[in-house]
Amino acid sequence: MSEETETMRLHVLTPDRIVLDEQVTSVRFQKVDGWQGILAHHAPYLTRTVQGVLIYRLPGDSQPRYLVLHSGTLEVRDNQVQVLTTAAEQGDDLQELAQRLKQQQQEADALAFEALIEFTKVRAALLRALTDLPAAPDSIR
Repeated sequence: MSEETETMRLHVLTPDRIVLDEQVTSVRFQKVDGWQGILAHHAPYLTRTVQGVLIYRLPGDSQPRYLVLHSGTLEVRDNQVQVLTTAAEQGDDLQELAQRLKQQQQEADALAFEALIEFTKVRAALLRALTDLPAAPDSIR
């Protein structure tokens, strides 16, 4: 088998869906200190990704495919590349992908803010309940 036809499995997962599950020939992605490339049978590897583009190639396809990622982690093990991220979108137009990812992140931020408000309300109610407790009877003291 030639190096060009060697493949590995690429999984890209967000908390709510499987974005991609494909056999690919190569993966390139952005890290804090620059670009990294992965080919089939790469050594085990674990790293953090930054918000940016992941480029991959399918077997027999000369055109690269694109995935815009929010930051996350990437693990290479047993000829598989697994990316865990909060948001990801795939497509051919990078500007459109970036806009969709930005919209997804804004929606996730809004949900997180709502959850923070609810947590704060529950915490305040708990504190009020704890401070309103009656004094312990003398027999317990």
